[in-house]
Amino acid sequence: MHETTQISYGLGTVDIILNSESSTGISDPHFRFTDYDQVLCSCFTPKELEQISEGEHAGITFNLVLTDAPDSELESSLFRFEEISGKFYADLEEGLFINLEAYKTLGDSEPRKLEMFSEKTEFRLNIPDNLKENDREYFLYTTSLGGSELYEDTDRDADTISINAGTIGNSILLYREISFMSSSAKQPLAILNPQYICVVGIVLLLLLWKRIDFLHKKE
Repeated sequence: MHETTQISYGLGTVDIILNSESSTGISDPHFRFTDYDQVLCSCFTPKELEQISEGEHAGITFNLVLTDAPDSELESSLFRFEEISGKFYADLEEGLFINLEAYKTLGDSEPRKLEMFSEKTEFRLNIPDNLKENDREYFLYTTSLGGSELYEDTDRDADTISINAGTIGNSILLYREISFMSSSAKQPLAILNPQYICVVGIVLLLLLWKRIDFLHKKE
């Protein structure tokens, strides 16, 4: 995938370039941002935006690559995450690994690598066909600058995952089954609800009282 979008900012222009490829058997992934003006303002400083507004040309390039395995930092970070995440995330499955890099240029300057957005920016990735299921929910676990964050899908669409990202780094796409079968399997735990136990106890006591009263009258 190679896509270039040019937007105007004051008297200047900005090229936003999206590149993607796959080092696996999966076809090149498609991704996009929902608001390019937001991307622009999140990647340049106020001073740089002023230069663009006065007529300077700028560019932002995003390179996304699907890989078979995570880098060492992502792998160790994911292991720590699994240790402390608790039961809610215990059933998450590993989908695929994503390397995302971003660079910006201003005028004739050399490209400078971006590690994060100045404000959270909505990013949308098409789910690869081999991971696409109607009864799944998706998450993106990302590491950058020594930190990590788990992003939840905000669009609830089986074909895409949308996140409000603050970081730019290496990620893993995670998923979890949310089918009727898995939901019903958890239903028996409801009998442990204290209110349910209380109601059942009252019913049993009433039945026992009626039985004792019947035997007493019979005598």
